[in-house]
Amino acid sequence: MTDEGFFYQRFVEDVRCCAAGRAPAAVAEMERRVQTALVAPAGQRERRWAQVVALVNELLAGLGGDAGDAAGRLRAFARENADLGRPRDVAITDFRFAQRPQGIMTDSHGRRILVFASVARASFRPSLDEVVAWPARLVAEWAVYALCGGCAAAAFWFAFVAPV
Repeated sequence: MTDEGFFYQRFVEDVRCCAAGRAPAAVAEMERRVQTALVAPAGQRERRWAQVVALVNELLAGLGGDAGDAAGRLRAFARENADLGRPRDVAITDFRFAQRPQGIMTDSHGRRILVFASVARASFRPSLDEVVAWPARLVAEWAVYALCGGCAAAAFWFAFVAPV
């Protein structure tokens, strides 16, 4: 027997034990759904197992807390697979990018990185002479020199000449 066969046999025994003859139709339906889920194609497998988990939760809802080992195994199964049938969180793998890479960069460690953005060309930056006219720049330079020189003279005066 395969692992799936062992799982199916143990699972059905646990379901029969928990149902204890109360719901033979529900047990038969669960057996059918487990068989269907085990052989379902990959695209339908999650939905099929979500149906099995829903039936297990329905069966366990009528049991008390001390139902035994079979109920404990079924509860563990329902807890482990509780996320089946729920909407998934959005992940980066859910998206498809329809852009071709522009190139490949290699870093200093040898890792290769795909580059999707086009490389920006060097833009023309005007020199300072083209932005500020020469006479205005000359006036600004002399204003800064005069201000700094005046501050230095005042500091010298108050530090050495004026008595404190």
